Amino acid sequence: MLLDREVELDLAATALGTGEGALVLVSGPLGVGKSALLDGICALPAARNAQHLRVSAAPMERGFSLGAARQLLEPALRDASPTAMARCAAVANRARSALDAGRPVGERPAEPVLDSLTSVIEDMARDQPVLIVVDELQWADLASLQWLRHLSRRLADLPVMLVCAVRDGDGLAGHPAVQGVVERATHILRPGNLTQQDTPTLIRRYYGEAPDEAFAAACHQATGGNPLFLHCLLADAVRRDLRPVADHAEAAAALRPATLQQRLLLRLDPQAERVRRVARAMAVLGDESSPELLSELGEVDSTERDHALTKLTALGLTSGTERPRYVHALVQGTVADGIPLEERTAMHALAAELLHRAGRPAEQVAEHLMALTSPTYPLATQVLRAAAGTAQGRGAPEVAARYLRRALMGSLPDSERAELLVDLATSERSFAPYAAVRHISQAALLCDGPVRRARAVVRLAPSAFASTLLPVHELLQETADALGPEDRLRGPERELALRLEARIRQSTLSDPEKLAGSVARLVGLGPEPKTGTVAERELLAPLLGAATFSNALPAHEVAQLGNRILEREPALPTHVHTTLPLVTASLVAADDVETLSSWLDAVQENAVGRQTPVEQALIGTERALVSMARGRLTAGKKQALAAFELAGAEHDEAFTVSSMTLATCAILTRDDQLADRLLAVKYRAQEDPYVWSGLAMLKGQAKKGELHTALGYFLDAGRRLEQCGWLNPALLPWASAAAFLHLYLGERKQARELSELEVERARAWGAPGPLGRALRVYSHMIEGPSSTEVLTEAVDVLHLSANRFELCQALLDLGARLGPADGRGRAALRQAHAEAVDCELPWLARRAEELLAEAPPDREAARGQLTRAERKVAELATSGMTNQTIAKELNITCRAVEKHLTNCYRKMSIPGRVHLTAALQELDR
Repeated sequence: MLLDREVELDLAATALGTGEGALVLVSGPLGVGKSALLDGICALPAARNAQHLRVSAAPMERGFSLGAARQLLEPALRDASPTAMARCAAVANRARSALDAGRPVGERPAEPVLDSLTSVIEDMARDQPVLIVVDELQWADLASLQWLRHLSRRLADLPVMLVCAVRDGDGLAGHPAVQGVVERATHILRPGNLTQQDTPTLIRRYYGEAPDEAFAAACHQATGGNPLFLHCLLADAVRRDLRPVADHAEAAAALRPATLQQRLLLRLDPQAERVRRVARAMAVLGDESSPELLSELGEVDSTERDHALTKLTALGLTSGTERPRYVHALVQGTVADGIPLEERTAMHALAAELLHRAGRPAEQVAEHLMALTSPTYPLATQVLRAAAGTAQGRGAPEVAARYLRRALMGSLPDSERAELLVDLATSERSFAPYAAVRHISQAALLCDGPVRRARAVVRLAPSAFASTLLPVHELLQETADALGPEDRLRGPERELALRLEARIRQSTLSDPEKLAGSVARLVGLGPEPKTGTVAERELLAPLLGAATFSNALPAHEVAQLGNRILEREPALPTHVHTTLPLVTASLVAADDVETLSSWLDAVQENAVGRQTPVEQALIGTERALVSMARGRLTAGKKQALAAFELAGAEHDEAFTVSSMTLATCAILTRDDQLADRLLAVKYRAQEDPYVWSGLAMLKGQAKKGELHTALGYFLDAGRRLEQCGWLNPALLPWASAAAFLHLYLGERKQARELSELEVERARAWGAPGPLGRALRVYSHMIEGPSSTEVLTEAVDVLHLSANRFELCQALLDLGARLGPADGRGRAALRQAHAEAVDCELPWLARRAEELLAEAPPDREAARGQLTRAERKVAELATSGMTNQTIAKELNITCRAVEKHLTNCYRKMSIPGRVHLTAALQELDR
């Protein structure tokens, strides 16, 4: 079955169905499916009762006079019935005599010969309609063309349909003898390329399975839907075992089938030399083609160029003359591959020179330099480096790295090689951080002088420090020592010293002695440290991190300085390659994320469209931390999972950071499945204290039935953090988890002591989120009225926190402690439920519902005093939603919806749902 040929076949069927003579012309460029359409016409129901005469002309047969006519008629005469042969014997004999006599090629056959051949067709048509099909008409011999023209004059009186196919652009298609037949066509069919909707159907025929949408789209885009090109591409893809799935889409589109190359070269080889030169020049230049450049690269004048472009367009290979282009990328690539290697290399070298001389963008020039074995063009390094800068600026670091690696292949002095290595590392930070560290290390060895070396080393991304095996800290320290202390430097050199110090201090955050030194350095800068330059802000970030981790300064001071940094820091995605992510960690720990959230939203917006997986993953992780700091655990988990998947194991540092964010989420939500997934991963930075402690917490969570083992893991996590001097309870909730296990094991004294320590440290830190959590846990470790007092304090503190998850938990605990029969208890439970619904915490919402279900009717509730959750349910009910739909919308149970509505009816003194709209309007008034 033909695809997308219904219109053409309907026209042919209509012409056949009339029973009258007609000449149908099928025309189109190479590969559009003319021969397949002829097959379809022959298979039409209207053609079944006709006698079929068919020939496909060929160039090598043009020297045989009446060769095409003989191929049409002789099989029919041979197979004719005795009666028919007897009737037309005299006519046939006269025709054979004329053929056998022969005539010089190109001389017009005598009129009696043409009449004799036409008489044979007339005699055949007496018995049944005749369908004559001539494929590649332009290649038929001249005598046969003269006869077909002679026959076409008689068609109106005969039940004969003549169908001829002519290929556009062929040099012989414009021959007067061919045009003599073509101009008498009564119907013209011009089949087009397949639509994008039909491409999957053809792919399914090759593979026996439906293709992925991405695979089908890639194949269609590469071929433009041209049937021949698409068939060649798919045949090659099947041969290479490229299944029709999204992962193979790019590989399939890049194929250059040998069969197609042969077909195209067969079309180009007979053309004039100037046409072949222009075709090759276009294939090399690609989208950068212009008439002037084509003339220079193809070594033709403007007249020859225009003639060649007209010819290539007629052949169906190119389009346009002002901005000439190949019709499909597959055609361009195939023609380019057909150019001998030595010639193609020379053309790329000349193209690079011509484009550079014409002032074209560096990336256009660089693409041609990339095709050379070595960049021998005198300005190659300069051009490639400029192209890399452009690619880096538009967020395509892998493209930039390609240019720089090619530039490094040349013979360069050490200073220039060092600069290229630094540029390469800067690109690689976004997709290959470990390679970036290695190339910075190599560049540092080639740099002459401490300043140039420092400029190279400050390009190191601190996010890779924990995972690389290279001696990064030693490199940083040696470079800083050579440059000298910042208080003795001025201008750019001082900035370099500060940035080096920032990276050194980040690399030593797990050293207690160095940690204390960083805190002292921060205090020494005074109450309002300078934040005016990039280097000053980069230095403050690890100093704030040291103060946060060690719990050495109160949270409000850390938050104030952190927000000052963000006010002056541009919201750029590249901040993840500096020390600034430590500001995010400090503000999250300080429970002060409003400014940070807006700043990260701007960062995310500026990162759109950048092909930088490491940056995107790290930014996603930062945003996940903010969501979790707000108690939006569902949103935070989703963001962290997206970062986790984007980073992948090949980007280990981003993978590790996102994993540890997910670990915190798994610990807080007790998501065992997520914990198991994270524990199954091997991390290169496993010895990093935070990673080690996070994994220990996950292992403890996985040992649910082994309380002593689980307790050991939690205590190990705490010990590891304390060994580093990390005493802030905002980092990991190890003490809370360990205290509860002590309590379950009957070790109340140990539980209380551990929890008291956490409360003490949380009070010293002063952030409401960590303090409220510590107080809530401590309330479980003590008994009597003081327990309720501590829990009440936890709720009061958490009302000041951005963390609605912790507030929800404290409210639930207080409501359960006071009991649903108590007015304060019911109020706490209602607020807990509202917070749980708002934060998408269904398990907490269900717990609140269960407790509230036990509450007696609240006789003291004032008329119209609806809670936020009751108001939301009431509004949804007035919109026409059913209870089940409301429950699904709010992610709560149907029973909870019914209870909310019952409370609404009671509080507003109405009998039921039909009065709800009016009651809400009255309440609003």
